[in-house]
Amino acid sequence: MQTKVIYLTHTTPSEIGNGGVHRSYQVLQELQQAVGADSVLVLTADFLASLVHNRSRTNGDSTQRPDKKLLQWAHFRSGSAVRLAKNPYRLFHRTPFATGLHPIIKDYYSRQVEQVAGRAICVFDHAQFSELIPVNRSHDIPTISCTQNFDALGDDFDSISSNLGAYRSAKIPSQRRLAVYATLTDFANELQSLAQCDERLCISKIEAGLMSGLGLSYYYYPYLPVGGLRQRQDRIRERRLSSPRESGLYLLIGSASYAPIRKSCEWFIQNAREHSLPPNVRVVVLGAGTEKLLPEGKSVRGIEVKGWTEQEELDDLLVKAQAVLVPQQFGFGAPTRLPELSCAGIPVIGCYHPTYAIDPPPGFHATEATWDAWYKRMEELRRETVDVTVEQYDAWESAQPKPLQLVVRNLLS
Repeated sequence: MQTKVIYLTHTTPSEIGNGGVHRSYQVLQELQQAVGADSVLVLTADFLASLVHNRSRTNGDSTQRPDKKLLQWAHFRSGSAVRLAKNPYRLFHRTPFATGLHPIIKDYYSRQVEQVAGRAICVFDHAQFSELIPVNRSHDIPTISCTQNFDALGDDFDSISSNLGAYRSAKIPSQRRLAVYATLTDFANELQSLAQCDERLCISKIEAGLMSGLGLSYYYYPYLPVGGLRQRQDRIRERRLSSPRESGLYLLIGSASYAPIRKSCEWFIQNAREHSLPPNVRVVVLGAGTEKLLPEGKSVRGIEVKGWTEQEELDDLLVKAQAVLVPQQFGFGAPTRLPELSCAGIPVIGCYHPTYAIDPPPGFHATEATWDAWYKRMEELRRETVDVTVEQYDAWESAQPKPLQLVVRNLLS
Protein backbone atom coordinates (compact mmCIF):
# COMPACT_ATOMS: atom_id res chain seq x y z
CA MET A 1 0.00 0.00 0.00
CA GLN A 2 1.41 3.39 -1.05
CA THR A 3 -0.90 5.47 1.13
CA LYS A 4 0.67 8.63 2.54
CA VAL A 5 -2.50 10.33 3.82
CA ILE A 6 -5.47 8.74 5.55
CA TYR A 7 -8.49 11.05 5.36
CA LEU A 8 -11.29 10.31 7.85
CA THR A 9 -14.36 12.33 6.95
CA HIS A 10 -17.84 12.50 8.45
CA THR A 11 -19.32 13.71 5.13
CA THR A 12 -18.70 12.02 1.79
CA PRO A 13 -16.82 14.46 -0.51
CA SER A 14 -18.98 15.64 -3.39
CA GLU A 15 -19.58 18.62 -5.67
CA ILE A 16 -23.29 18.35 -4.88
CA GLY A 17 -24.75 18.72 -1.40
CA ASN A 18 -24.53 20.93 1.66
CA GLY A 19 -21.64 22.99 2.94
CA GLY A 20 -20.14 20.13 4.91
CA VAL A 21 -19.95 17.98 1.79
CA HIS A 22 -18.32 20.83 -0.13
CA ARG A 23 -15.71 21.39 2.60
CA SER A 24 -14.89 17.69 2.60
CA TYR A 25 -14.49 17.89 -1.19
CA GLN A 26 -12.10 20.85 -0.85
CA VAL A 27 -9.93 19.01 1.68
CA LEU A 28 -9.80 15.87 -0.47
CA GLN A 29 -8.87 17.82 -3.61
CA GLU A 30 -6.01 19.61 -1.83
CA LEU A 31 -4.73 16.40 -0.21
CA GLN A 32 -4.63 14.74 -3.62
CA GLN A 33 -2.75 17.73 -5.03
CA ALA A 34 -0.23 17.49 -2.20
CA VAL A 35 0.64 13.78 -2.44
CA GLY A 36 -1.20 12.42 -5.50
CA ALA A 37 -4.66 10.87 -5.77
CA ASP A 38 -3.33 7.31 -5.41
CA SER A 39 -1.65 8.22 -2.12
CA VAL A 40 -4.83 9.29 -0.30
CA LEU A 41 -6.98 6.69 1.46
CA VAL A 42 -10.48 8.11 2.07
CA LEU A 43 -12.53 6.55 4.87
CA THR A 44 -16.00 8.11 5.05
CA ALA A 45 -18.48 7.74 7.89
CA ASP A 46 -20.91 6.04 5.51
CA PHE A 47 -18.30 3.46 4.53
CA LEU A 48 -17.25 2.79 8.12
CA ALA A 49 -20.88 2.44 9.21
CA SER A 50 -21.41 -0.09 6.43
CA LEU A 51 -18.67 -2.26 7.95
CA VAL A 52 -20.65 -2.53 11.17
CA HIS A 53 -23.88 -3.06 9.24
CA ASN A 54 -22.41 -5.87 7.16
CA ARG A 55 -20.98 -7.59 10.23
CA SER A 56 -24.37 -7.33 11.92
CA ARG A 57 -26.06 -8.96 8.92
CA THR A 58 -23.45 -11.72 8.91
CA ASN A 59 -24.32 -12.38 12.55
CA GLY A 60 -28.00 -12.70 11.66
CA ASP A 61 -29.16 -9.21 12.71
CA SER A 62 -30.90 -7.74 9.63
CA THR A 63 -32.72 -4.99 11.51
CA GLN A 64 -29.86 -2.51 11.54
CA ARG A 65 -29.30 -0.15 8.63
CA PRO A 66 -25.96 1.37 7.52
CA ASP A 67 -26.60 4.58 9.44
CA LYS A 68 -23.80 6.84 10.70
CA LYS A 69 -24.98 6.06 14.23
CA LEU A 70 -23.41 2.65 13.74
CA LEU A 71 -20.04 4.39 14.04
CA GLN A 72 -20.66 4.70 17.74
CA TRP A 73 -20.16 2.12 20.44
CA ALA A 74 -23.04 3.54 22.46
CA HIS A 75 -25.32 0.74 21.25
CA PHE A 76 -23.52 -1.55 23.67
CA ARG A 77 -23.43 -1.49 27.47
CA SER A 78 -19.68 -1.10 27.59
CA GLY A 79 -19.88 1.79 25.11
CA SER A 80 -22.50 3.57 27.18
CA ALA A 81 -20.31 3.15 30.24
CA VAL A 82 -17.42 4.79 28.41
CA ARG A 83 -19.61 7.75 27.48
CA LEU A 84 -20.78 8.21 31.07
CA ALA A 85 -17.25 7.93 32.40
CA LYS A 86 -16.19 10.80 30.12
CA ASN A 87 -19.25 12.87 30.93
CA PRO A 88 -21.31 11.82 34.00
CA TYR A 89 -23.74 14.72 33.38
CA ARG A 90 -25.18 12.60 30.58
CA LEU A 91 -27.07 10.80 33.33
CA PHE A 92 -29.22 13.93 33.57
CA HIS A 93 -29.10 15.30 30.02
CA ARG A 94 -28.50 13.28 26.89
CA THR A 95 -26.17 15.02 24.43
CA PRO A 96 -25.74 14.03 20.76
CA PHE A 97 -21.96 14.47 20.80
CA ALA A 98 -20.49 11.31 19.28
CA THR A 99 -17.95 9.35 21.29
CA GLY A 100 -17.07 5.67 21.49
CA LEU A 101 -16.17 4.37 18.02
CA HIS A 102 -17.45 0.87 17.36
CA PRO A 103 -14.80 -1.86 17.97
CA ILE A 104 -15.25 -3.14 14.39
CA ILE A 105 -14.19 0.28 13.08
CA LYS A 106 -11.20 0.49 15.40
CA ASP A 107 -10.06 -2.99 14.32
CA TYR A 108 -10.49 -2.15 10.65
CA TYR A 109 -8.59 1.12 10.99
CA SER A 110 -5.72 -0.58 12.86
CA ARG A 111 -5.39 -3.11 10.02
CA GLN A 112 -5.28 -0.33 7.44
CA VAL A 113 -2.59 1.55 9.36
CA GLU A 114 -0.45 -1.58 9.69
CA GLN A 115 -0.35 -1.87 5.89
CA VAL A 116 0.96 1.66 5.37
CA ALA A 117 4.56 1.63 4.19
CA GLY A 118 6.82 4.55 5.00
CA ARG A 119 5.86 7.97 6.34
CA ALA A 120 2.16 8.78 6.56
CA ILE A 121 -0.23 11.22 8.23
CA CYS A 122 -3.92 11.16 9.22
CA VAL A 123 -6.41 14.00 8.65
CA PHE A 124 -9.86 13.91 10.28
CA ASP A 125 -12.78 16.35 10.10
CA HIS A 126 -14.92 15.31 13.08
CA ALA A 127 -14.08 14.99 16.77
CA GLN A 128 -15.43 11.43 17.01
CA PHE A 129 -12.39 10.21 15.02
CA SER A 130 -10.06 11.50 17.73
CA GLU A 131 -10.32 8.10 19.42
CA LEU A 132 -8.02 6.84 16.67
CA ILE A 133 -5.18 9.19 17.68
CA PRO A 134 -3.59 6.54 19.98
CA VAL A 135 -3.55 4.11 17.04
CA ASN A 136 -1.79 6.72 14.92
CA ARG A 137 0.75 7.42 17.65
CA SER A 138 1.57 3.73 18.05
CA HIS A 139 2.56 3.72 14.36
CA ASP A 140 4.31 7.12 14.44
CA ILE A 141 1.61 8.72 12.25
CA PRO A 142 0.95 12.44 12.94
CA THR A 143 -2.69 13.54 13.19
CA ILE A 144 -4.16 16.74 11.75
CA SER A 145 -7.52 18.00 12.96
CA CYS A 146 -9.49 19.73 10.22
CA THR A 147 -12.92 19.85 11.88
CA GLN A 148 -15.68 21.94 10.33
CA ASN A 149 -16.83 23.43 13.64
CA PHE A 150 -16.80 22.66 17.36
CA ASP A 151 -18.73 19.40 17.15
CA ALA A 152 -19.71 19.25 20.83
CA LEU A 153 -21.37 22.67 20.63
CA GLY A 154 -22.68 22.32 17.09
CA ASP A 155 -24.33 18.94 17.74
CA ASP A 156 -26.12 20.26 20.82
CA PHE A 157 -26.60 23.88 19.79
CA ASP A 158 -30.33 23.99 20.57
CA SER A 159 -29.75 22.80 24.12
CA ILE A 160 -26.79 25.01 24.98
CA SER A 161 -28.34 28.19 23.54
CA SER A 162 -31.76 27.76 25.13
CA ASN A 163 -30.40 26.67 28.50
CA LEU A 164 -27.81 29.43 28.69
CA GLY A 165 -30.69 31.81 28.07
CA ALA A 166 -32.23 30.60 31.31
CA TYR A 167 -29.34 32.21 33.21
CA ARG A 168 -31.01 35.58 32.68
CA SER A 169 -33.64 34.61 35.24
CA ALA A 170 -33.10 34.96 38.95
CA LYS A 171 -33.74 31.27 39.58
CA ILE A 172 -32.33 28.70 37.19
CA PRO A 173 -34.01 25.25 37.11
CA SER A 174 -31.60 22.48 38.06
CA GLN A 175 -32.33 20.54 34.87
CA ARG A 176 -31.31 23.48 32.71
CA ARG A 177 -28.13 23.96 34.70
CA LEU A 178 -27.24 20.28 34.33
CA ALA A 179 -27.90 20.47 30.57
CA VAL A 180 -25.35 23.27 30.24
CA TYR A 181 -22.83 21.30 32.32
CA ALA A 182 -23.37 18.22 30.11
CA THR A 183 -22.74 20.11 26.87
CA LEU A 184 -19.75 22.03 28.20
CA THR A 185 -18.19 18.84 29.56
CA ASP A 186 -18.47 17.40 26.05
CA PHE A 187 -16.77 20.56 24.80
CA ALA A 188 -13.96 20.17 27.35
CA ASN A 189 -13.44 16.59 26.15
CA GLU A 190 -13.36 17.82 22.55
CA LEU A 191 -10.69 20.42 23.41
CA GLN A 192 -8.61 17.68 25.04
CA SER A 193 -8.81 15.62 21.85
CA LEU A 194 -7.81 18.63 19.74
CA ALA A 195 -4.82 19.20 22.02
CA GLN A 196 -3.63 15.66 21.25
CA CYS A 197 -3.39 16.40 17.53
CA ASP A 198 -0.09 17.38 15.94
CA GLU A 199 -1.71 20.26 14.04
CA ARG A 200 -5.10 21.98 14.04
CA LEU A 201 -6.62 23.61 10.96
CA CYS A 202 -9.67 25.82 11.57
CA ILE A 203 -12.28 26.77 8.98
CA SER A 204 -13.27 29.82 11.04
CA LYS A 205 -11.34 32.64 12.68
CA ILE A 206 -13.60 32.19 15.72
CA GLU A 207 -12.26 28.67 16.29
CA ALA A 208 -8.73 29.77 15.39
CA GLY A 209 -8.94 32.55 17.97
CA LEU A 210 -9.93 30.12 20.70
CA MET A 211 -7.04 27.80 19.79
CA SER A 212 -4.71 30.79 20.04
CA GLY A 213 -6.16 31.83 23.39
CA LEU A 214 -5.62 28.33 24.76
CA GLY A 215 -2.01 28.32 23.63
CA LEU A 216 -2.46 25.62 20.99
CA SER A 217 -0.81 25.87 17.59
CA TYR A 218 -3.27 26.37 14.75
CA TYR A 219 -3.74 27.42 11.12
CA TYR A 220 -6.67 29.38 9.75
CA TYR A 221 -7.82 27.33 6.74
CA PRO A 222 -10.83 29.00 5.09
CA TYR A 223 -13.20 27.32 2.68
CA LEU A 224 -12.73 28.03 -1.03
CA PRO A 225 -14.49 26.39 -3.99
CA VAL A 226 -12.01 24.19 -5.87
CA GLY A 227 -12.06 21.70 -8.73
CA GLY A 228 -15.53 20.96 -10.04
CA LEU A 229 -17.09 23.31 -7.47
CA ARG A 230 -15.07 26.25 -8.81
CA GLN A 231 -16.00 25.30 -12.38
CA ARG A 232 -19.71 25.33 -11.51
CA GLN A 233 -19.48 28.82 -10.01
CA ASP A 234 -17.67 30.02 -13.14
CA ARG A 235 -20.46 28.63 -15.34
CA ILE A 236 -23.11 30.39 -13.23
CA ARG A 237 -21.18 33.66 -13.54
CA GLU A 238 -20.99 33.30 -17.32
CA ARG A 239 -24.72 32.60 -17.55
CA ARG A 240 -25.52 35.64 -15.40
CA LEU A 241 -23.53 37.85 -17.77
CA SER A 242 -25.84 36.89 -20.64
CA SER A 243 -29.14 36.54 -18.75
CA PRO A 244 -31.44 39.16 -17.21
CA ARG A 245 -32.09 39.20 -13.45
CA GLU A 246 -35.60 38.54 -12.16
CA SER A 247 -36.45 41.78 -10.37
CA GLY A 248 -37.00 41.27 -6.64
CA LEU A 249 -35.99 37.57 -6.60
CA TYR A 250 -33.93 36.62 -3.54
CA LEU A 251 -32.79 33.16 -2.46
CA LEU A 252 -32.34 31.97 1.12
CA ILE A 253 -30.19 28.83 0.99
CA GLY A 254 -29.20 26.56 3.87
CA SER A 255 -29.63 23.22 5.58
CA ALA A 256 -32.30 23.51 8.29
CA SER A 257 -30.88 20.44 10.04
CA TYR A 258 -28.12 22.70 11.42
CA ALA A 259 -29.67 24.63 14.30
CA PRO A 260 -28.03 28.06 13.72
CA ILE A 261 -29.22 28.07 10.10
CA ARG A 262 -32.71 26.86 11.02
CA LYS A 263 -33.13 29.49 13.72
CA SER A 264 -31.89 32.21 11.38
CA CYS A 265 -34.36 31.14 8.69
CA GLU A 266 -37.13 31.11 11.29
CA TRP A 267 -36.15 34.64 12.33
CA PHE A 268 -36.40 35.85 8.74
CA ILE A 269 -39.74 34.14 8.01
CA GLN A 270 -41.28 35.33 11.29
CA ASN A 271 -40.32 38.94 10.54
CA ALA A 272 -41.61 38.64 6.98
CA ARG A 273 -44.92 37.38 8.36
CA GLU A 274 -45.23 40.06 11.07
CA HIS A 275 -43.80 43.05 9.20
CA SER A 276 -44.01 42.01 5.51
CA LEU A 277 -41.40 41.97 2.77
CA PRO A 278 -40.69 45.04 0.63
CA PRO A 279 -43.07 45.46 -2.31
CA ASN A 280 -42.31 43.29 -5.36
CA VAL A 281 -39.85 41.10 -3.43
CA ARG A 282 -40.05 37.30 -3.64
CA VAL A 283 -37.91 35.02 -1.45
CA VAL A 284 -37.36 31.35 -2.33
CA VAL A 285 -36.14 29.27 0.63
CA LEU A 286 -34.04 26.24 -0.38
CA GLY A 287 -32.16 23.49 1.42
CA ALA A 288 -32.68 20.20 3.22
CA GLY A 289 -35.40 20.48 5.85
CA THR A 290 -36.48 24.01 4.92
CA GLU A 291 -39.85 22.70 3.73
CA LYS A 292 -40.68 22.22 7.43
CA LEU A 293 -40.05 25.86 8.35
CA LEU A 294 -43.72 26.65 7.74
CA PRO A 295 -46.53 24.51 9.22
CA GLU A 296 -48.55 22.57 6.66
CA GLY A 297 -51.23 24.78 5.15
CA LYS A 298 -49.57 28.02 6.33
CA SER A 299 -48.02 30.61 4.03
CA VAL A 300 -46.30 33.99 4.14
CA ARG A 301 -46.79 36.52 1.39
CA GLY A 302 -43.78 36.63 -0.91
CA ILE A 303 -42.08 33.52 0.55
CA GLU A 304 -41.84 30.16 -1.20
CA VAL A 305 -40.42 27.25 0.83
CA LYS A 306 -39.05 24.58 -1.52
CA GLY A 307 -36.89 22.30 0.64
CA TRP A 308 -34.17 20.23 -1.01
CA THR A 309 -33.64 21.30 -4.63
CA GLU A 310 -31.78 19.45 -7.36
CA GLN A 311 -28.54 21.06 -8.47
CA GLU A 312 -29.75 22.00 -11.95
CA GLU A 313 -32.79 23.85 -10.60
CA LEU A 314 -30.66 25.57 -7.94
CA ASP A 315 -28.20 26.74 -10.59
CA ASP A 316 -31.05 28.14 -12.70
CA LEU A 317 -32.36 30.10 -9.72
CA LEU A 318 -28.88 31.43 -8.93
CA VAL A 319 -28.61 32.72 -12.49
CA LYS A 320 -31.89 34.66 -12.15
CA ALA A 321 -31.62 35.88 -8.55
CA GLN A 322 -30.73 39.45 -7.69
CA ALA A 323 -29.03 38.34 -4.47
CA VAL A 324 -28.85 35.61 -1.82
CA LEU A 325 -29.86 36.12 1.81
CA VAL A 326 -27.72 34.75 4.69
CA PRO A 327 -29.37 35.84 7.98
CA GLN A 328 -27.15 33.63 10.20
CA GLN A 329 -26.55 35.40 13.52
CA PHE A 330 -24.76 32.76 15.64
CA GLY A 331 -23.06 29.38 15.52
CA PHE A 332 -19.58 28.02 14.83
CA GLY A 333 -17.92 26.95 11.61
CA ALA A 334 -18.26 29.18 8.55
CA PRO A 335 -20.93 29.57 5.83
CA THR A 336 -19.37 27.94 2.77
CA ARG A 337 -21.94 29.58 0.50
CA LEU A 338 -20.29 33.00 0.83
CA PRO A 339 -17.10 32.26 -1.16
CA GLU A 340 -19.11 30.24 -3.69
CA LEU A 341 -21.62 33.02 -4.30
CA SER A 342 -18.90 35.65 -4.61
CA CYS A 343 -17.07 33.40 -7.07
CA ALA A 344 -20.32 33.13 -9.08
CA GLY A 345 -20.65 36.93 -9.06
CA ILE A 346 -23.78 36.98 -6.87
CA PRO A 347 -24.31 39.66 -4.18
CA VAL A 348 -25.22 38.54 -0.65
CA ILE A 349 -27.11 40.25 2.17
CA GLY A 350 -25.99 38.88 5.52
CA CYS A 351 -25.71 39.62 9.21
CA TYR A 352 -22.38 40.63 10.72
CA HIS A 353 -21.79 37.26 12.41
CA PRO A 354 -20.05 35.59 9.41
CA THR A 355 -17.57 38.49 9.26
CA TYR A 356 -16.15 37.29 12.58
CA ALA A 357 -15.53 33.84 11.05
CA ILE A 358 -14.04 34.74 7.65
CA ASP A 359 -12.75 37.65 5.64
CA PRO A 360 -16.01 38.67 3.92
CA PRO A 361 -15.67 38.14 0.16
CA PRO A 362 -16.60 40.77 -2.43
CA GLY A 363 -20.32 41.34 -2.78
CA PHE A 364 -21.14 40.65 0.88
CA HIS A 365 -23.42 43.38 2.25
CA ALA A 366 -23.14 43.17 6.05
CA THR A 367 -26.39 44.25 7.71
CA GLU A 368 -27.58 44.78 11.29
CA ALA A 369 -29.76 41.97 12.64
CA THR A 370 -32.91 44.10 12.67
CA TRP A 371 -35.82 43.83 10.27
CA ASP A 372 -35.70 47.55 9.45
CA ALA A 373 -32.09 47.18 8.28
CA TRP A 374 -32.84 44.07 6.24
CA TYR A 375 -35.95 45.63 4.71
CA LYS A 376 -33.95 48.67 3.60
CA ARG A 377 -31.10 46.57 2.20
CA MET A 378 -33.46 44.37 0.17
CA GLU A 379 -35.10 47.45 -1.29
CA GLU A 380 -31.68 48.88 -2.23
CA LEU A 381 -30.49 45.76 -4.02
CA ARG A 382 -33.83 45.32 -5.78
CA ARG A 383 -33.44 48.75 -7.35
CA GLU A 384 -29.77 48.32 -8.29
CA THR A 385 -27.82 45.08 -8.20
CA VAL A 386 -24.06 45.26 -8.76
CA ASP A 387 -22.59 41.83 -9.46
CA VAL A 388 -19.11 40.81 -8.29
CA THR A 389 -16.48 40.83 -11.04
CA VAL A 390 -14.13 37.92 -11.55
CA GLU A 391 -11.18 40.27 -10.87
CA GLN A 392 -12.65 41.23 -7.49
CA TYR A 393 -13.16 37.62 -6.47
CA ASP A 394 -9.76 36.42 -7.68
CA ALA A 395 -8.01 39.20 -5.76
CA TRP A 396 -9.84 38.20 -2.57
CA GLU A 397 -9.17 34.49 -3.07
CA SER A 398 -5.46 35.05 -3.69
CA ALA A 399 -5.22 36.80 -0.30
CA GLN A 400 -6.68 33.84 1.60
CA PRO A 401 -4.35 31.43 3.43
CA LYS A 402 -4.05 27.91 2.00
CA PRO A 403 -2.10 26.01 4.66
CA LEU A 404 -3.19 22.37 4.20
CA GLN A 405 -0.69 21.28 1.56
CA LEU A 406 2.17 23.02 3.38
CA VAL A 407 1.30 21.32 6.69
CA VAL A 408 1.00 17.91 5.01
CA ARG A 409 4.34 18.22 3.23
CA ASN A 410 6.09 19.41 6.41
CA LEU A 411 4.77 16.45 8.42
CA LEU A 412 5.72 13.97 5.68
CA SER A 413 9.25 15.35 5.30
